[in-house]
Amino acid sequence: MDRKEFIRTSALAISGFYFLHSELFRAAERKNLQIKENFDVPIVIIGSGYGGAVSALRLCEAGKKVILLEMGLNWEKAGIPFSNLLKPGKSSAWLKKKSIAPFMNIFPLTPFTGTLDRLDFESINIWVGRGVGGGSLVNGGMAVTPKENYFKEVFPNLDAEKFYNYYFPLVHKELKVNIISEQFLKDCPYYKFTRVGEKEAHKAGFKTIRVPNVYDFRYMEKEFRNEVPRSALNTEVIYGNNYGKNSLDKTYLKKALDTGNLEILDLHRVDTIRMNTDKSYTLQVQQTDTAGTTIAHKIFNCKKLVLSAGTMGTLQLLLHSNAIHDLPLHKHIGKNWGNNGNFMTGRNWVKPLSGGTGARQSTIPVGGIDNWDDAEHPFFTEIAPLPMGMDVATALYLLINRVDKKGEVYYDPTNQSLKLNWDKSNTVKMRENARYFIRKMNQANGGTRSHFLFHNGFGADICYHPLGGCVLGESTDEYGKLKGHENLYILDGSLIPGTIGVNPFVTITAIAEYCIENLIRKNEFSV
Repeated sequence: MDRKEFIRTSALAISGFYFLHSELFRAAERKNLQIKENFDVPIVIIGSGYGGAVSALRLCEAGKKVILLEMGLNWEKAGIPFSNLLKPGKSSAWLKKKSIAPFMNIFPLTPFTGTLDRLDFESINIWVGRGVGGGSLVNGGMAVTPKENYFKEVFPNLDAEKFYNYYFPLVHKELKVNIISEQFLKDCPYYKFTRVGEKEAHKAGFKTIRVPNVYDFRYMEKEFRNEVPRSALNTEVIYGNNYGKNSLDKTYLKKALDTGNLEILDLHRVDTIRMNTDKSYTLQVQQTDTAGTTIAHKIFNCKKLVLSAGTMGTLQLLLHSNAIHDLPLHKHIGKNWGNNGNFMTGRNWVKPLSGGTGARQSTIPVGGIDNWDDAEHPFFTEIAPLPMGMDVATALYLLINRVDKKGEVYYDPTNQSLKLNWDKSNTVKMRENARYFIRKMNQANGGTRSHFLFHNGFGADICYHPLGGCVLGESTDEYGKLKGHENLYILDGSLIPGTIGVNPFVTITAIAEYCIENLIRKNEFSV
């Protein structure tokens, strides 16, 4: 064998050795991943959004030891800053290669377990929050209490007087709800879009209201004066706020952790739920890293299970577990689903000769248009910010309508995924309201329907507030216990039958407070 042949043969042998070694290593790694760790715990909560956070606090205050499983990242513990709208970074999307905001998705990304996820169905896209704090990390913080007459219509069996005199005030206190100073609103250039929106609404004959928020407006006044780091005034919101916002990790969850009775396990995704013969539950869980790669398989056995994974997450777990493990489900699971009447629209050429809606805009909305008492066109409209870094003379609106025709979520065993019975027929009245609203606004003030933002000026396929599918008193008992189960409780937006008439998180939180208070009173969590 000559020297060249020796070198070539040796190189092949060495490379073959390393190839075999690496394959053996990867095989051993895969084998290790198959080793399941078992945990026996009394109470598990799945999800750290509003219902999960309320449940965690009240159970911990009652002296119960609680494990909370959250598929998203604990951002505070990780020490990773949230990114803003104009410079999307790690926090901007859940394991996507491109940003997924409702529009202007021109930003490439490296897949990361970010705060914002989008679930795409045939006729509707649903945005959800990921991380410790759930949807509170990515919403605009609008703490709106529903109209009492509509609350009574949606929940005829609840004591509305107690909700409006006790539960809603309790929630406002716990969430640290506050209202912007009218003088600051008048003087702050970042709220020109609100001032223009309200003035034009009045000219068109609409009534406006001031909307409370969980963002700390005292902090905002300081950031405007450059006394503290900027957040709402630095285009931060749907990818998380670094400062100023009282998201759940700073309110309910912080108080629960302070009791010493709560352990939060982030990046733990529950795949299936199996009910055992003794009515306890076994959860199949994958622990992942921030790239979405599974690093451990775990089994949690629990006596009591609180399912607070958000409307879509809860339905996914229930329906998937029914298909895989024959988890008992009530016949109404998946029914009475709705988008809370979400319908987006906008207007172009808004005051272009007088500075439009402003080049600098706060991301925290504080104004709304209340047309709910109009018998023909009832709706609530959020005067929404559009912080593009330039004055685009565009007004953005989120209409919240009644949901006259509900949808249904079901499971496709072939694709092992959720499907949604929801199409244009479900949004006919919403489109009529949006057309009526935009026409009146343009006739009174000028402007055109916003083709710049949406196809034909209407965003019928945008949903931020999925509700229903496990409706209180239908799929559950009067306090959220799932029918057909002794130890499984639903406490999240899926309890609300598809509509509440305003941004729903205050109502979700109040319903959760009501349910967990009564479940604890009934000694449901004795283990």
